[in-house]
Amino acid sequence: MTMTIYPASEKQISFVSDLIAGREVEADRAADILERIEAGLYDKRSASDDIDDFLKLPKRAKATGGMQALLARVPKSKYAIPTIELEAVATDEEFPGDLVFIEIKEYMSTLYARQLHGAPGGFTRSKLSASAVNTLVEIIERDPYKYVKLFGDHYTCCGSCGAVLTDEKSRELMLGPECRKKFGF
Repeated sequence: MTMTIYPASEKQISFVSDLIAGREVEADRAADILERIEAGLYDKRSASDDIDDFLKLPKRAKATGGMQALLARVPKSKYAIPTIELEAVATDEEFPGDLVFIEIKEYMSTLYARQLHGAPGGFTRSKLSASAVNTLVEIIERDPYKYVKLFGDHYTCCGSCGAVLTDEKSRELMLGPECRKKFGF
């Protein structure tokens, strides 16, 4: 009887890689798995077994620097960044259209950066690679208000939180009264 071996799916490989990065996985085991993935020899059954094992392991302690420190350099807000500004710097992701919409948000004391798709009230969010987040934060850091205002201008709402703007000063700045405080107005 011949047994057929099926290669691990992209989702399995992605999840295993995330678990290796985020859990206390033994270095030798992680290296072996990553070598098999690279060689195309990682199968569905192995991936499933590894996922089950890794989910039982403790999470790695969060570094005090890293992504959290990077995201803390700019206000928690929504931003619109012209793709032409991204063409001048190297990033591993491609962004179609004229503008890239991102949100930097805090949830349960952890900062997140997500790409926004759709429209206010119905946004879907997708993850960004670490290098893309780094590039986007470096661009936003130059002039955070510029990119918040661009978001507000594009969607005709508060550029920071997406709320409807109800007074003249808010519409002029594209920021509501509470959000203006984040940007020094």
